[in-house]
Amino acid sequence: MTSLPLLLLLCFDPNPPASATPSSGVEETTPPETLRYPLGALPVPDFLAPGEPFTLTDILYGLDDQDGTRHSFAARVRFKDWGYLGAETEGERRGLTLMTHRVNAAVFSENGTWDFSGGYRGHRFLLSADALLRGPGDRTWQLEPSLSVLLTSGLELRGRLIADTAQPGPDRRLVTDSGVGVLWQRGARLEMLGEFERSYSTIATGDENQTDRGALSVVAQVGRVELDGQGSVQDVEGRFPRRDYDVAVQARVPITTRLLLEGGSENRIEKGAGELFHEYRGALTWYGRRFTLPRSGRVAERAVALARHAWETGEYELAAFDDDAIRAQRERLSLSGRRPDYREDMTSLYRAQVAERPLPLFGLEGRQTADSVSGETVRVASVFFGVPWPPSLPWRARESSVPFLQVGYQHEWHTTASAIDFRSGVDSMSVTTSLSREMDLVVQWSRIQPSALDVIRGVGVHQRFAASCVFARGR
Repeated sequence: MTSLPLLLLLCFDPNPPASATPSSGVEETTPPETLRYPLGALPVPDFLAPGEPFTLTDILYGLDDQDGTRHSFAARVRFKDWGYLGAETEGERRGLTLMTHRVNAAVFSENGTWDFSGGYRGHRFLLSADALLRGPGDRTWQLEPSLSVLLTSGLELRGRLIADTAQPGPDRRLVTDSGVGVLWQRGARLEMLGEFERSYSTIATGDENQTDRGALSVVAQVGRVELDGQGSVQDVEGRFPRRDYDVAVQARVPITTRLLLEGGSENRIEKGAGELFHEYRGALTWYGRRFTLPRSGRVAERAVALARHAWETGEYELAAFDDDAIRAQRERLSLSGRRPDYREDMTSLYRAQVAERPLPLFGLEGRQTADSVSGETVRVASVFFGVPWPPSLPWRARESSVPFLQVGYQHEWHTTASAIDFRSGVDSMSVTTSLSREMDLVVQWSRIQPSALDVIRGVGVHQRFAASCVFARGR
């Protein structure tokens, strides 16, 4: 009983929040060193600090309980200034990873199947290859080499192919897939990717299909609006020729400095047959402090500056705009022989990330998908609310507030096309706790009603429980 008054006192803080926007109209920022998390303040990391000789940088533990418990674990350490070593396990899948300044490699095994990957990152080119050695009953290889060339700090040419020693198809073809692409970044506000791919596949009748696919994707920051669009044309030649068109668009529009509206759609159409698939989505999110789109603020400016500086000094780097990609880039540059040259850029980018940290406190989302081929329709409605740290009512968050707790609920309606119009659903709840910028705890629970196939198989209502703990140093 004593905990209830304490919780109410925390939420109904009698002290008014500090103004997030001063009279000058310029957003005030709180230095990262003074921000308080449930585990205390977190100073700006020393991104160039070597391992001593080993320093833990990542740890992940996950548990998934649905018709049996499945565990996953991953850890990674930095060894002096030489590189990062990692180990992962999930069920029967186990592997090791390595990243140095120029070289990365990984090897994984699962039930007799082996996955190998490696790459070399030069100044103007990136050479990589993946190799899959199939299970003990079929010792064949699938090889996927690729080459990328960075012509300028924002223009990249890509090429890849896939070779299969199983040589599927009536022509016993070795190369089953090949493609080329061009990526262009014009600062932070415009990014375009064009790709062309040709692949060969064997269908159930034993005939071979040739598929040509061309795609173009664009991400643009136009004023205060972020636009994301993708379009592709797929031409299949073979016993059953067809042509498909796929178009997807999404927009994120800040209504106010704290209210974000999102909307998007995807449509897939087959020539002569009409619509095959569609998805429509809309979301509204309210933030406890000013929200900045990833390509419109100081993070974007610092990310472009860091990538250009790295390219000019002999590194293969494009601008990155999400936290995970930025962190991976910092780790690579921290192994460079010229790493002291990047210290200021990396630190200023990190400070900008903290200053523009999102603080979502309430949100609604709706989504509908319909697949004409399977006849299935899915409708999803979700809601979440958050509590900042230090705890307060959502509308009383301060400029110094940080993410702490987020509780979400989602319901899915599944309708399967059949004579009886079979319907099922999924109820899900999740709780995410951010103990610091570097550590999250996530718990999820779902109640799943049986689908039409589950009923035939004798599967009734079942539940799923999942939990994970993530630590990522320097995130």
